[in-house]
Order: sequence, then structure tokens, then C-alpha cells
Amino acid sequence: MENAPDSDLTHESLIHDLNNVFDTITEAAELLRTDRRWKSLAATLSRTVVRGKRLLGAIPDSTPYLAAIIDDSIQSVTDYCVAARKPRMRFVRQIPNDFRLPGSSKDWERVFANLFLNSAQVMNKPGRIDIGAEQQKDSLTITVADNGPGIPAEILPRLFRPNVSTKLSSSKRTGLGLHIVYSIVKKYSGSVTAENRVRATGAIFTILLPVN
Repeated sequence: MENAPDSDLTHESLIHDLNNVFDTITEAAELLRTDRRWKSLAATLSRTVVRGKRLLGAIPDSTPYLAAIIDDSIQSVTDYCVAARKPRMRFVRQIPNDFRLPGSSKDWERVFANLFLNSAQVMNKPGRIDIGAEQQKDSLTITVADNGPGIPAEILPRLFRPNVSTKLSSSKRTGLGLHIVYSIVKKYSGSVTAENRVRATGAIFTILLPVN
């Protein structure tokens, strides 16, 4: 009979070790911050560390207000575009500040960061992402639309499966981003669909969630 895993293999100890990694990155960011040429990069590193700690649960979760989560996700993807020298994205959001999501805010940050990142990574020029939300009596509908190249027709039916990527060059991609989106939305009894826009180029994702 195999012994139970040692305590150093638990989730809590993994968080401990990753926090040590984050601390090293934070110290590096502080060194960069002393040189005005690298202040912007230092700020990006610091924000990325905070996001990593939020996703790990090392920072207490916050109330899942949709507008605040969208803002955090926009900042995360903007930092990625700058650091990776990708075309910048313009974000246009029309979301009331009082809309709340069910469950955990870090879950929903993963959803929107992955959706935004998926759009940003297929762009070869500056683009635009529109985010809207509408609440009915018993449901909340959230849309994320971009003006990119759209989704290839042969990929659409299996878009949310694991290991499926919308990127032309997917050798370094895991194809998990949209599967993560699907899994988290499903966890909260919602649905997510994707289609190509009819009157413009690009794709539109629609999340439908029940509200209590």
C-alpha cells in the first residue's frame, strides 16, 4: 500500500514555493524601478506578480463585480501586449458597475483574461475588443467581440475542446485557454458560445449566466 503524499507535495506547499518565485520577480522589479528607463517594465512585472498571487489564492478573493474583473483582465492583457511587443488592443466596455457574477472573482478573471488574450494573439495589427453586458430578470448575458480575422469554420464546432487553438502557429500553444473559459462558465451553470460576426470581421463570444 502506497503512503499518502508527503506534506511538501500539497497545494499549500506549492503556493508557498510559487510565492518564493514571485518574491524573486518582485525583487527584480524593484531593482528595475530604480532606473527610469525600466520603470514601465517594473510596473508590468509587479502587476503580473499580483495577478499570479490572486489566481493562486495567495491573496484573499474579492467580491466578483463584473466591471472590476473586466478592468483587471484588460490590464493583464495590455501588459502582455506591451511585454511581448504585440499590437495594442483598444478595449471598449459598456458594463454597469453593479453587475455581480456568481462565485469567485479569480475564476472570472481567468475567463476574461483568456478571452481577451485569445483575441490579442491572433491580431497582426492594433485591434479592438468590445465588452457588453445585459441583465434580465433571471439571466446575465455578456458579450466579447473583436475585429480580428475571425474563427476558421473547421475549428468552430470544437473550439472549446482542449488542445484546440485558433492561432495559425500553435507549436507553442497549449490550446487550453478557451477550454478553461468553457469549464469555468459551466462550473457556474452557464453557457458560452462563439461565432463569427456577420456585418464585420472578427469573432463574438457570448456568455449566458443564471442570476439568483
